[in-house]
Amino acid sequence: MELRTWCAALCAGMVGLVACGGDSGTNEDSGSPGAGNGGSQGQGGDIFGSGTGSFGQGGGSFGNGVSGSTGGTGGSGANSAGCEHVDVVFALDNSSSMDEEKQSMREIVFPAFAQALLDISGIQDFRAAVIDACPLPANFHTRGAAGECSFQSGQAWMDSSSNDLTGEFQCAADLYVDDVECSGNNDDEQPASAVAAALEPPFSQEQNAGFSRENALLVVVVITDEDEQPVPRQEPQAIHDRLVAVKGDAKNVVFLGIGGKTDCEGAYGDADEADNLQRLVDTFAADGRGFFWDLCQGRLEDGLTNALTAIEEACEEFVPVVN
Repeated sequence: MELRTWCAALCAGMVGLVACGGDSGTNEDSGSPGAGNGGSQGQGGDIFGSGTGSFGQGGGSFGNGVSGSTGGTGGSGANSAGCEHVDVVFALDNSSSMDEEKQSMREIVFPAFAQALLDISGIQDFRAAVIDACPLPANFHTRGAAGECSFQSGQAWMDSSSNDLTGEFQCAADLYVDDVECSGNNDDEQPASAVAAALEPPFSQEQNAGFSRENALLVVVVITDEDEQPVPRQEPQAIHDRLVAVKGDAKNVVFLGIGGKTDCEGAYGDADEADNLQRLVDTFAADGRGFFWDLCQGRLEDGLTNALTAIEEACEEFVPVVN
């Protein structure tokens, strides 16, 4: 199914999602949509609905107005404000208990996310990479359980210019893990640490070389039904610092953590309390760049609104840091 069709289907099921807003933090409401002037098909200009927002009058991702002109600005040169490019890394826990979450990511969340990114004023393109929750090895996935994904980019990541972007993501997110060196004894439950390793040497200079762009906002989306359990042990602040070091400025990184707020039997099955993941989100929330979505609440597509709001704000403030 084409991406626009997916977005239309998602829109129809997201009644009540309107202008994005809310406070950042580590509860299920952080960054959730605020009250707006209409439903998901409204005439106004925020990401999912209607009302007056930073896009101006009309033109939100799921609205049907005319795009405004007050989104991201500039951003192609050093020391210019605004971003035109986004690099996204999805880290997915590959536990068997995650099957429903991964299916939702492949079939609902990513297609809508991809379209909504390009609907943010000022963003010209994005790259998307997939990794599992084991940092050994921390190479991006270029094949799925069914075989090679053959990205049109010819790289270890997907490019928004692909005419089969959804199909490529569905292939890679059906994780192939026969090459992992983790034992499976909780050392494969460290998605944020795996992203950090993927963006650091040696992987950033070898298998994943060229992915991270100086003039691009970095967006990290991690999902687990257990908790971030780095091996060897690291505090959340240390993982935060590793990710920020890639971009040189904390405001150039958006982090969305999806996990259990408490131990629960949720919409997707059992989830453990993700205490470390929530603490990691807090380190990014201090700069308005961290959001947590409670897996126990289900509806991963709702967590999407948190990331989109943060990405829009981060793009408006983005300043490339040239190393």
